[in-house]
Amino acid sequence: MRSWLLVPADKEKALKEASLARADVVVLDMARAASDEAKLHTRLTVRDWLMSHRQQVTSSRAFSRWVRIGPVSSPQWRSDIEAALEGAPDGVMLAECSHIEEVKNLAAALYELEGRAGIRANSTRIVPELGASPVAALALRAFAEELHPRVSGLTWDPAALGRSLGARRMRGPGGLWTDPLAMVRAQVLLAAHAQGLEVLEAPFRDRRDEEGAARAYAAARADGFTGMLAIHPSQIEGINAAFRPTSDEIAEAREIVGLFALNPNAGQVGFRGRHVGQKELAQAKALLGEE
Repeated sequence: MRSWLLVPADKEKALKEASLARADVVVLDMARAASDEAKLHTRLTVRDWLMSHRQQVTSSRAFSRWVRIGPVSSPQWRSDIEAALEGAPDGVMLAECSHIEEVKNLAAALYELEGRAGIRANSTRIVPELGASPVAALALRAFAEELHPRVSGLTWDPAALGRSLGARRMRGPGGLWTDPLAMVRAQVLLAAHAQGLEVLEAPFRDRRDEEGAARAYAAARADGFTGMLAIHPSQIEGINAAFRPTSDEIAEAREIVGLFALNPNAGQVGFRGRHVGQKELAQAKALLGEE
């Protein structure tokens, strides 16, 4: 899934536009701070939106429906996820995830709520946002070693990390991430690939800088990210184009799948002067849209 559109769950206009944006994934952002009264309204809105788009997605698979909730250290995350699960989202993005225990806590809550809502057990996936503080950034290695089976991808939040550092900038000359942010970005990328997961680049937040956005999309694709977050529907086309497989990549994937089809019991096969295994086969099938 290439493009992930973050939609403020408390903005009616944004919610109406979300389903028409041609994003692979629409993420309703419930993590925004608000009063108890406003939160209640947002929860009802999210539940209704998810329910009203459930049949469309089930029948046509136009886009996946996710929600983003605040960290498990916040007082409102449990109520947010309870409301969201009534609409059976495909997954949950966990903001400011600091350690693996928080993923386990969310997974346990999802299991309970899936049963209550009549949703198939363990079907709701998780993508944690990592490295939002210096402490969280220094604990990233653990995410490359062991993760809950619900976790389908990883991402990061440079804006939260920048605030935590008191940084006055996030990017330097040429749009490159500053050193602390680049270090976290690289670790999240490596952890995801170590686990064979999707890995999402953080959104490019300056909507006025179209050239900078194009560079960011291309850099994310070139560096090994599998998709990217967007903060506005106008960014979706650029992200989809940047992450679209090339003809050479499609041909290579078909060749790998074909070689394993000829050698169904092989753990590895020879391919263009090197050996490829089950990981490369899974990546090739994913690129071709196969199971």
